[in-house]
Amino acid sequence: MTESTSSIDLIPIKSQTKTIQNCFREFLYEVPNFQRPYSWTQEQLSDFWNDVILANGDFFFGSTVTWVSEKRALFNDTYSIIDGQQRLTTSTILLSVVRDTLREVADKYDNVDDFDTNTATSQATATQKYLMIEDDDGKSHPVLRRPEPMFYEKIQKPNAIPSGEKWNGSATRIGEARSFFEEKILAAIKGLTPSEQVERLKGIRSNALKARVIQVELASEEDGFLVFETLNTRGADLRLSDLVKNLLIRGGATGADDRKAVADRWDRLVDRVQLGRVNADVVDRFIWQSWNSRREAVREPELFKKISHMVVGNPAAHVSYLEELERDAENYAWLEDESVQVQPKVNGMRNAFALPDFVDSVRALAIFNVSVANSTILAVARKFRETKFIKPAQVIEALRLVEAFHFQYTALTNGGSTGGTRGRYNRFAVRLESAKSVADVALAITDLKEKLRASLPDRARALKEFCSLFYAPSLQLTQKQKLRSRKIFIAYVLMSFAKRENLLPAGQNLTTWSIEHIKPQSNASSKYNDPVYSIGNLTLLTERLNSVLGDAPLSVKAAKLKAGSAFFDRELASWEASGSDSPSDAQIEARSLFLATDALDRVWRL
Repeated sequence: MTESTSSIDLIPIKSQTKTIQNCFREFLYEVPNFQRPYSWTQEQLSDFWNDVILANGDFFFGSTVTWVSEKRALFNDTYSIIDGQQRLTTSTILLSVVRDTLREVADKYDNVDDFDTNTATSQATATQKYLMIEDDDGKSHPVLRRPEPMFYEKIQKPNAIPSGEKWNGSATRIGEARSFFEEKILAAIKGLTPSEQVERLKGIRSNALKARVIQVELASEEDGFLVFETLNTRGADLRLSDLVKNLLIRGGATGADDRKAVADRWDRLVDRVQLGRVNADVVDRFIWQSWNSRREAVREPELFKKISHMVVGNPAAHVSYLEELERDAENYAWLEDESVQVQPKVNGMRNAFALPDFVDSVRALAIFNVSVANSTILAVARKFRETKFIKPAQVIEALRLVEAFHFQYTALTNGGSTGGTRGRYNRFAVRLESAKSVADVALAITDLKEKLRASLPDRARALKEFCSLFYAPSLQLTQKQKLRSRKIFIAYVLMSFAKRENLLPAGQNLTTWSIEHIKPQSNASSKYNDPVYSIGNLTLLTERLNSVLGDAPLSVKAAKLKAGSAFFDRELASWEASGSDSPSDAQIEARSLFLATDALDRVWRL
């Protein structure tokens, strides 16, 4: 063991070299409330497995930065972790899998004559002592205390009474890490005798415990806050969300209870934003897009500095900014969600997501995989909820403009998001945020419309791309072809014509409708560009009617199509009048062009 004293910005620091075994025997650890969640992905877990568990000798595992948060006279002190919680948490998860596998071996081979199950059971008990430890009074303590209830229940004490808490993003990643190690360990012991399995599991445990860390110990929690930020400036892998959480807890609270309150509010905000999302950077993107929906846009790498300057020295400003994020999180949770549904109206509450046309546009942008307009969506929804300066019709109009633009620019012609597009939505959002009257809002929407109209793709190209839309669910397609022919996208296109004719109200659940090939698919070749699969041969029906019609000829289908389809256009009427049993390729092509022209001239017109 070595000891030294150094400094970061004059902060006193003591460091000691420890093995993971030393750490888990001599100390208790806790993850403080300003820390980031558990975030290791399969790539990092694979590195851990290859570098630590499969190592032939001890492995240097990096450093941990801690401070003593609770001292005890006759038992281990508790150290709060500033940096290194991912490594310690991963080691704990791995040991929990070793423990449980040893117990499974004991149970599975209980009746094998030449195997002493007590060996596996005693090794499981020995492993558990690195996860939970008892003091002299018999009180049990988790060696590593984390905020997720499931960590205690699934990792450290599986026989604990379940809390019933819903797993958040961090808990889900912990569960994924455990599944990763379960798979690796089962593969490692496959084909071995029971005794060999126990020895192999002991070897895996040994390598995990032999890994070395440098434990850096600070003098106080305040030093911890400062070092956490300093680590970021010196290249540590900290996300924007990690830094903002640390900033708000440190600057917005003066005592432990207040810090816990801010931390709990932050965790609820994160859970709401991450709702169903798996990308690791989702909270960072939310913070950035929330900022750009209110203020002059900044590049994401520069945002933390801007936020720090805005709240510096003012505890109330820290809390105010947290409240701002909380309000935006309520709306952000529903963005980029193809299954978003209309929310019920509540008396006295102005909620844009209770407006079916607004929700339809938000859903459409999710179907198009467009997130660049999120700042505008947040600004519109917030303005409607918090003021009376924007009317429901203006809320619908603003989002409808964005939807129409991206249908042509993104969904049809594959135009990518650019800094110019993002800047346009930011400027509109900021202008909307500062609007003081309905007239101000109207002018901002008019200006947005002009800007979007000026950026539309070439009409001839848009027409051509619309005519190439198809639906071929039975064919093997490339990824690019799948994106253009997804059922929800084609259903959205067909439904939009019916809505434009006021044949159906807004707020339809697209998954309850079925796409009908008027000329049956049984007549098609195996090529995706066969006219049978073309948009010109498609209509939208209820699921029930689609199953009834089957492969019936047009002369039989026509009357029911007229009565039960979402939209029976003039081209379909001409097919019916022709008395033909099946439309010709020329008729399908003509209807494709008719729909394309109608799409640009009326349905998605800017």
